[in-house]
Amino acid sequence: MKNNLIVFITLLTLMGCSQAEQNRDNKNQTEENVQDKAKNLSFDDIPNEKTTYEVIEAKSIDENDALLVALETQLLKDQFEFVEKESGTSWSENDCTNNKIIQVKGDGIRSYRAVSKVKVGEDQKRPDFSLLVFAFEDEKLAEKNFISLETAVKSDHGFCNGKSPEVIVRNGNEVFYFTSSKEIFRSYIDQYSSFVQNYKIEENN
Repeated sequence: MKNNLIVFITLLTLMGCSQAEQNRDNKNQTEENVQDKAKNLSFDDIPNEKTTYEVIEAKSIDENDALLVALETQLLKDQFEFVEKESGTSWSENDCTNNKIIQVKGDGIRSYRAVSKVKVGEDQKRPDFSLLVFAFEDEKLAEKNFISLETAVKSDHGFCNGKSPEVIVRNGNEVFYFTSSKEIFRSYIDQYSSFVQNYKIEENN
């Protein structure tokens, strides 16, 4: 009886050690996975052999004319020239967080450029920025695609796609992507992207 008890206790001890070791291995594996995920890729790392691709379809719809008119009016007041450009039918953005390249395609892409008439700074440069507008069939789809694009824009602390400043916002069923040629002009894209994001048609009623 005593021998059986000793064997039983020994088995319990061995099982306990085995379970503790397994828990330790699982914990280490989880920590490694978290660390791997936290290792953010950079501009030079994409594409690579593990890069995936996501295609977003932009559809030509009735434009939000009131918003664009309001933006152009504000820019004119601020002494900016604002013109529509040849947009093309595709645009892409790297997502360093998810090791992914997002491609926006379709006839629902519009492109604009704004250039200040006033030179600023010691170098006397004219502030400028570009604006891409991606249109979708409804707000739900626009929000879904905006989340994917925003993740890409903000990945690698906002530098996954190079050093040029960029901001992305949504209003209704359209997504607005702002970028400028220089970091010193970031305040302009912050200002006008905020204008677009917060604009409501009721403001003019």
